[in-house]
Amino acid sequence: MKSSALKKIVIVILAVLAAILLAGYLLISGAIKKNRVQPMDFTQDLNLKKPDPVKDQPSVLFLGNSMTYYNDLPSVFTQLSQSGGYMPEVYELTEGSYRLEYFADREDEVGSQVYDALENYTWDYVILQEQSGIATMGEDVMYPAARTLDTMIRQAQGEPVFLMTWAFKEGISIDFLPGLKYKESRAEMQTKIAGHYIDIAKELDALLAPAGIAFMRCASQFPEIELWDEDENHPSPAGTYLSACVLYKVLYDQSPEGLEYSGDLDPQTAGKLQLIAAGIE
Repeated sequence: MKSSALKKIVIVILAVLAAILLAGYLLISGAIKKNRVQPMDFTQDLNLKKPDPVKDQPSVLFLGNSMTYYNDLPSVFTQLSQSGGYMPEVYELTEGSYRLEYFADREDEVGSQVYDALENYTWDYVILQEQSGIATMGEDVMYPAARTLDTMIRQAQGEPVFLMTWAFKEGISIDFLPGLKYKESRAEMQTKIAGHYIDIAKELDALLAPAGIAFMRCASQFPEIELWDEDENHPSPAGTYLSACVLYKVLYDQSPEGLEYSGDLDPQTAGKLQLIAAGIE
């Protein structure tokens, strides 16, 4: 083959590859722009559903992943409840990186335990905590699993409680192609998470514990309090305590302000977190 013909073939191949790369760049760029959201006003009232009636000795089952078992949220909630005169019976089924769809799958190892717990025991509340990345997508994965679990929980004479998680401290950053990066701020990520939790809780007439929104309010009002662990995704002890305070406010319809239990925190920090949770309505 003559060198001139070979050069033409190479040029054509390079042109095709360039066109493919350009098309991919444009598609990804377009998807990124379409995926952007306007951050919500995290100070607005949420008009949360209230428990009716409030139970002094509720049986509570936590279903979640490391966002729940990090710093042992179920235990912190239990001790906070006892500090306020409530005596919950608290259990948990948690597994790292788990999604609600796994808990709703009878064939899954942990999912089979969930089915056993919901078919053979009665519960007042079942706390549902979705994987944070899945919660930003919502409709395709989170919602179907939430509906399945909602049916099972109500058949177990219980009520679902959606525990809204928090955005990552620095939001999301993904490199797709050289020069093409997807960056989502903490506020944007939290807006997506919050929107999906609010929507599914409203659809199912379920209780909502908006810990993620409490994180945003606390970060604004008390920036000196570190709510995230060193990995900037999981909660610090303060973040877990804040989540427990939000659950306390929602499940007992009472302000956690003034409770003596402060976990591993100093009383001043605990008091600030109690104040944030008290403002969740």
